[in-house]
Amino acid sequence: MNYRAVNRLFTLVIFSMPPIVGSATSVVWHGGAFWCVFEVLSGRRRLSPDTAMRWVALLMLVYVLANVVSFLVNEPTLEMAYKLLPLVTFLLFPFSYSIWTISDREEVAYALVFGAAIASFGALVFALVQYKYIGMRAEGGAGNALVFADVACLAGLTCLAGALILDSKRPLMLLLAFAAAFAAVLLSGSRSIWGVMIVLAVVLLLICRSRVAILLKGRLLALAGIAILIVILASGVIVERFEALWQNMDKLTEGGDYNSSLGLRVAVWKIGLQLVAEDPLFGHGMQNVSTLIREGVEQNFGIQVGFTHFHNGFLTILVEGGIVAGLAIIAMFGLITVIAVRSLAKAGDRLERLGGAVLLMLAAVYAGGGTVNLIFGHDILDTVFMIFLIIGLFLARGTSRLADAEAPAPFR
Repeated sequence: MNYRAVNRLFTLVIFSMPPIVGSATSVVWHGGAFWCVFEVLSGRRRLSPDTAMRWVALLMLVYVLANVVSFLVNEPTLEMAYKLLPLVTFLLFPFSYSIWTISDREEVAYALVFGAAIASFGALVFALVQYKYIGMRAEGGAGNALVFADVACLAGLTCLAGALILDSKRPLMLLLAFAAAFAAVLLSGSRSIWGVMIVLAVVLLLICRSRVAILLKGRLLALAGIAILIVILASGVIVERFEALWQNMDKLTEGGDYNSSLGLRVAVWKIGLQLVAEDPLFGHGMQNVSTLIREGVEQNFGIQVGFTHFHNGFLTILVEGGIVAGLAIIAMFGLITVIAVRSLAKAGDRLERLGGAVLLMLAAVYAGGGTVNLIFGHDILDTVFMIFLIIGLFLARGTSRLADAEAPAPFR
């Protein structure tokens, strides 16, 4: 097999995996990415010349270096060096991108969309079994309801974007896949992602409003029935999660009780802001965050809990790596958003518009949902960010390197 065929298959497989098999996605992508490093460093392939990729890679490198410096200035120990391992993912980005672009853009686009459809239907199956028969918040194969919601949300929105932009021959299947992913996200109980997914779906419908009437023709009753079924199916978890939110707000505002989901978030946010103020330049090091949170919550609020992050991705980055790391990530999200908006404005190139939609969804889910949860630092989230970023940039601003396609490529 050559790289053109391998990359098409790899795209289909890797995008179908996250909600279903969770961390196995990370294993597969990292394995392929390390092979890409070998291909480039051995001289068999070259780094992509794409400007957008190189700017993103540079910002990622700044983020990595800032965290390494923070680790070194905050009482480093050899035993805690493993805390830096998640940073390796960011170093692999330009290598994986460079080999992945030895592809046909249209083939990759269709593989992306249909891989996302498999992920969406699989997410719903897992969610129904876990919620209805096990009695738990749906978390799929991710082992975490919030992570599951993030990856299922991205899969579903990709299907919606595919139906609206790619002009697929199977728009109804993609719309059903979006509905399946939305139902799975509802059953996860992740309130923040509910809002993000609804807003992004509305944005996509407005951007592609000329296609909406065509898609709805002859399908309106069927889609309305599916929407009603989803609401009925998820009504219990919706009511339950909002009741829990109101109760937590009452406990916090009236009784000053921080020992709840909402209260603990507010508590760790306060501690995080104090820590940023203490050392805004270098931060406190990735190796110290868990200890700082545990000690801060116990000393300030009298509660014994263990967290690995501050339930705000940007705050976590600032505490871990300081202002340089934080600005690098903010700049990266800003760059991704600018590329997305400019690509969506180009009505003549549907692949470029699809890439722009993928980048817009990625930035909104990670930056928006991450304000009350995690952005980076979880293997599944880090991997999914990379694969969506790579394909989004490739479709929106990338150069297909099919001149290298005929060279044989071992299985990734």
